[in-house]
Amino acid sequence: MSFRTRGFTLIELMAVVAVVAILVIVGVPTLRDTLIRSRLSGHIQEFYGTLALARSEAIKRGIPVSICKSNTGTGCTAGSEWTDGWIVFVNNDNDVPAAVDGGETILRVFPALPATDTLYANNNFTNFITYDRFGMANNVGTFVFCANSDETRARTIAVIRTRPRVVADTRTIPKKEDGTNITSCENP
Repeated sequence: MSFRTRGFTLIELMAVVAVVAILVIVGVPTLRDTLIRSRLSGHIQEFYGTLALARSEAIKRGIPVSICKSNTGTGCTAGSEWTDGWIVFVNNDNDVPAAVDGGETILRVFPALPATDTLYANNNFTNFITYDRFGMANNVGTFVFCANSDETRARTIAVIRTRPRVVADTRTIPKKEDGTNITSCENP
């Protein structure tokens, strides 16, 4: 009769724990980076979709459609930041700066970004962007997204008169609303 002992030796257990610890040390930061990139990509796609919505609605309706900063969701708020939220509305009177007047329809309201993320525009889009009935933007410029104040992950949407483009080159991205180049993703 033979007795077999089933189990692990202390050395085998320590080896398994060491391998698991190494995998956790390597894997957790990678997972965190992946989640941050995914969240930032979602913001980029949402804002890109906002620009596409405004442009297509302006063409479809044959009148200007504007996007402006809004922390209330009911009108443009010039003192707020793009990070605080924005709205898309039919700008019947094509006023400058764009403002929601009586009888103008708000097409969509977008909430504030999470506190760790930022959205800035250069001075051409300090408070608003408007697309005319031909789908042409009122100006050219950029919108910059940052996550966790990390400029190495900064992404930009460059708006030209006809269509916006997503850009990943942070070396040429204006960060602040005064148009100065990006030096930090922290609030100006």
